[in-house]
Amino acid sequence: MQFGMLLPHFGEYCRPEWLIEGSRKLEEWGYDSVWVRDHLLWHPHGIEGTNMTFVDAFITLAAVAGATRRIALGTAVLIPIRWPLKVAQNFASLSYLAQRRVEAGFGIGFNPAEFAGAGFRFEDRERIFIETVQICQRIWAENDVTWHGEQFHFADVTIEPKPLGPIPTWYGGSTIASVRRAVRYCDGWLPGRLPMATLDHRLDALRRLNAAEGRHCRAGVIPVVCVDRNRARALRRIDVAALSTSSEGSSRWIKPPSGEWRTVEDLRGLLVFGTPEECVEQIKEFEARGVDLFMFDLRLQFDEYLEAAELIGREVLPHCR
Repeated sequence: MQFGMLLPHFGEYCRPEWLIEGSRKLEEWGYDSVWVRDHLLWHPHGIEGTNMTFVDAFITLAAVAGATRRIALGTAVLIPIRWPLKVAQNFASLSYLAQRRVEAGFGIGFNPAEFAGAGFRFEDRERIFIETVQICQRIWAENDVTWHGEQFHFADVTIEPKPLGPIPTWYGGSTIASVRRAVRYCDGWLPGRLPMATLDHRLDALRRLNAAEGRHCRAGVIPVVCVDRNRARALRRIDVAALSTSSEGSSRWIKPPSGEWRTVEDLRGLLVFGTPEECVEQIKEFEARGVDLFMFDLRLQFDEYLEAAELIGREVLPHCR
C-alpha cells in the first residue's frame, strides 16, 4: 500500500511555506505522494470553515515539484471544467519537468455554478469527463491525434513533451456508479470519505466489475485522519454529526446498526483517529481489504498540519510498511 497526503492548499491554513517547505518534509518523513483537490468556485462547508482561499491544483503541484525530488504528484480529483487538450498538456508538462510519477484523478463535479463559470453545461459533465480522460490517454501516447466526439473536436494534434512515463488515472466518487466509471474508463477508483460498511459494499462491486470486464482497477481511500499521542485530545477535534453529513454522497451510506451516526466508532472507515498505534491498526484494516493507496486528509487538524504529518511519518508509516 502506498501513502499520500492531501495538501492544505485551501482554507484558513493554506500557507505557502506549509505547501512548499512542508512538502520537502513530507518527502523526508517517508510519504509516497502528495495530492490536491480542484475547484474554480469554491464554497467551503461544514468541516471546512469559512475561508475562501483555494490555490489552483496544477500551480500547487508545480510549486511542490520544484521544491522536492522524488515524491509523486496527484490530483484528487479534477472536475471537468477545462478543455481536454489543456488538461493533457498540463499533466504531461508536470511529468516532464518534475521527472517523476504523476497521477491523474478525475471526477464529474457537483456544483452547476462552476460549470457555468467555465463555459460548460452542467448536464454535459459526464460526457466531458469521459472525453477528457480518453483524449488525455491518447495525447500522452500518440502523435497526430484526431478526435470527433459529442463535446470536443480537433484534428492532427501532437503535444510535446510526452509524459516521462505512463500517467495512471483515477476516478473519484463514492457511489456504485462511480465504481462503474472507474472500471470502464480509469486505472483506479478513489472515493472520498466512506464508512467501512459502505466501503466494503463498493469494494465488492469493484471486484465483481473487474472480473466481468477483465480489468485490474485499483482502489484508494481518503479518510479524514485525526492523530494525537493523547487519544482524548484527538477525540475533542471530532464532530460526529458534522462528519456524518460532510459528503455529497452521505445519503447513500449504509447506516450503522443503530440507524444513527452517534459515535466515532460509527464513522470508522470514514474516520481514522486516535494515537499513532490506534491509527496503525485502523490503516491495516484497509490494507486487509486490498486497498492500494491510503491518502491522509488532515483537515480537522490543519492548524497543526506539520506536527500531525511528522507524527504520522515517524510513528505511523514505519509500522504500515
